[in-house]
Amino acid sequence: MLRNILFVLIVLLSPALSSHSYEEKPLVLDKSYVKVGYGVVHLPDNNNVSQGVGDGAIDNTFPKAKYDFKYEAGSTFSIAAGNRFQNFAFELSIDQIVCDIDSITSDTAIKTTSGDISLRTIMINALYYPEFFKFGKTNFYFGAGVGITEKVDLDESGITGSRAKADTGFKSSTDLFNPTYQFIIGGEYNLNDYVSLYSEVKNVKVKSVHLARGSSKETYGSMEMNPMTATIGFKFSF
Repeated sequence: MLRNILFVLIVLLSPALSSHSYEEKPLVLDKSYVKVGYGVVHLPDNNNVSQGVGDGAIDNTFPKAKYDFKYEAGSTFSIAAGNRFQNFAFELSIDQIVCDIDSITSDTAIKTTSGDISLRTIMINALYYPEFFKFGKTNFYFGAGVGITEKVDLDESGITGSRAKADTGFKSSTDLFNPTYQFIIGGEYNLNDYVSLYSEVKNVKVKSVHLARGSSKETYGSMEMNPMTATIGFKFSF
């Protein structure tokens, strides 16, 4: 699937542009590129998250219970492909974000003490490289992107408390295709004409995450997630 997405992106972005500026100078297509990076993630806690109602309730004995999610620092893997047009670039990026669970607590006498949460985003980004932020082989840029979080996957384990069921040692909850946008600040250092070292900071907003526990229909209520990532990697131009 990833190979097909990258192929479509290159086909869409690669044709030479025939438009001219008012000075009759052609807009030059610089280079196509692929980026691969790895980094760290900070995921702010989610507090006072409600539960579903009726069949979607986690615990009907406490229908108004609120849940607090606390996360540990995590990691991210990122791949992107795109084209640069003079001072602008357009790319498709796919990021996999994983953070361990510190705890999930509520006033229902049930506590989750371990597990992890993962998010996979698919984004279209627009980047701008200002001339005044170019210093020799180093070029800084900023941009923004829109897309979807294709999957949010919460795995809970270490479930304790007086109301925890004895046979419940693991729970998995998911949500699919959440609207997402992000802001990007980055920099590149050209090692040669074809390879650059890059670093990026992304502030990601994932809207209306509503985690459901499979066929049991147990759910957490809607919440917004805001992972912030710092990535370093290589950019290959061709």
